[in-house]
Amino acid sequence: MIKRIYVSEIDRHNLSKHKTIEGQSRDTFDYKNIVVKKPWGYEYLLFENDFVAIWILHLKKGHETSMHCHPLKKTSLVVLSGKVQSSTLLDWFDLGALDALFIENGVFHTSKALSHNVFIMEVETPPNKKDLVRLKDAYGRENKGYEGKNMMSRELQKFKHVFFEKRDINRKAKKRINNIVMQMRFCRSNSLERELDKNKKKIYSILEEKIINAEYKETFGAGSVFTVEDLKEKRNVRMYNNSLIFSIELIK
Repeated sequence: MIKRIYVSEIDRHNLSKHKTIEGQSRDTFDYKNIVVKKPWGYEYLLFENDFVAIWILHLKKGHETSMHCHPLKKTSLVVLSGKVQSSTLLDWFDLGALDALFIENGVFHTSKALSHNVFIMEVETPPNKKDLVRLKDAYGRENKGYEGKNMMSRELQKFKHVFFEKRDINRKAKKRINNIVMQMRFCRSNSLERELDKNKKKIYSILEEKIINAEYKETFGAGSVFTVEDLKEKRNVRMYNNSLIFSIELIK
């Protein structure tokens, strides 16, 4: 399941009361090879370019992220393992492996681990960790910004940490978290039939460039997630040559 979540009037109302100017400037801190410790677990950067940042979140059972929003960036949230309940101010969704939400900017949302071994992937567009407004938080972080350096660790061996270097993309290397296999590669054509695997259950994300229709309008842009089945519902779609595509596959 991939579901798109649109901003609501209650989101706009709450954001108008809590919005700060912190996120209006780009975060220039280098998060590569750093794990950010959280009261609910930890997170780290998997990949970043000028268009997207991919973060991996590990949540302890029974713990949840703050009810927060990103006023300026969109988020694709994909469950990699475990059971998760993701909520907005108006609704909630029970999610399992390879279930995903595409969350528009300004939508308040939270994710709670319903099981052990929960890993979630967030694709944020554009990259900016400062773009954060916390409305409610079980750990007293309401209205506070992103974690400081005192919550960051370089002892990567203590965590289930993976990262995509540029050389990993060029050699089409695969990375694994539990039963999820991930790969990034540049496409050599604009033919979706040549570039996407029809025979396996995968989720894809465009990390650079986009998929367009016959009228050259964007169908899926950087940071959005989709399946081959989603593309079958579109007519005459193709991707830009040399697009950077990210695939996420569940191995059983």
